[in-house]
Amino acid sequence: MRIFAGHKRISLALFSAFFLFGTVAGAPARAEVTEEGLFGMVEISSDNLAALPRWLEVMSSFPELAKAASKCDDRIEDCQSQQMTLWRTKIAELQRTNRRAQLQEINRFLNGWKHIQEEDAAATSDDWATPLQFLSNGGRSRDFAIMKYVSLKELGFDPDSMRIVVANDVLRNKDHAVLSVSLRGKRYVLDSLNDTILEERLVNYYVPLYSVNEKRRWAHIPKDFLVAQEASGDEKND
Repeated sequence: MRIFAGHKRISLALFSAFFLFGTVAGAPARAEVTEEGLFGMVEISSDNLAALPRWLEVMSSFPELAKAASKCDDRIEDCQSQQMTLWRTKIAELQRTNRRAQLQEINRFLNGWKHIQEEDAAATSDDWATPLQFLSNGGRSRDFAIMKYVSLKELGFDPDSMRIVVANDVLRNKDHAVLSVSLRGKRYVLDSLNDTILEERLVNYYVPLYSVNEKRRWAHIPKDFLVAQEASGDEKND
């Protein structure tokens, strides 16, 4: 059995993954399949974000962040914390720099916040820190990626060019999150473990599980898995 996405043939296994990923409690979702996705994976995207309620909660906090930032910008005495003051100062400093420098400096600057190890937060693994919580307390890799996302968005980056990516770190054998940013035809990885931003093509130790921005979410499937499924199907049809 085959289905078509654009002009590409997609296996039954891929269709099944899309069906599970693209619907929540029967809610319809518009989906797309991309064969050359992040980190060389096949991607299945959906505009239904209901499967990620913690991310929805974080997004709902963005107006509160904007209000606090505006007050801090207007009058330094109204900044909620020293960390807020530092962040607003950095955003103002970077407004007139080029996009590549903004990526590099936001990554380096925010990596200076407190790191909470994934294993230290096992009891609250479902918690996603809001940006205001991150500024006060630091966070885990996913929280760093979110803070970088909102910072670059404020500097004028198109949200559609960015994704928070939750991946398996095959070197450390644990989950980890990074921010992926597309800029001038290249994809860059902003990582809380590395102050230097790297082109995605040079990063081969992360296997993405899912990614998300404010409009869509993506499931990622290794091409080797699909090839194996195709081969298995062909054998059964012989």
